[in-house]
Amino acid sequence: MAFTSTDLTAIEQAMVAIASGERVVEVTIAGKTIKYQAADLNKLQKLRNMIQADVNNSADGSGFIHSVSFKEPT
Repeated sequence: MAFTSTDLTAIEQAMVAIASGERVVEVTIAGKTIKYQAADLNKLQKLRNMIQADVNNSADGSGFIHSVSFKEPT
């Protein structure tokens, strides 16, 4: 499945909502809606990394996967 920048934006908005105190967020990608909770932040970060790599790969056409990482908040 090829992800889009819209998918990336949806995940990033969900991460911000959780970081801002929302208890449950919903994300819809490819017609499928999934609910995430604060405890799922690591899952959202991993999904964001995967989508970012896919979007970057599509944008530059290099065929390489680009890695993105997050640091845990202190």
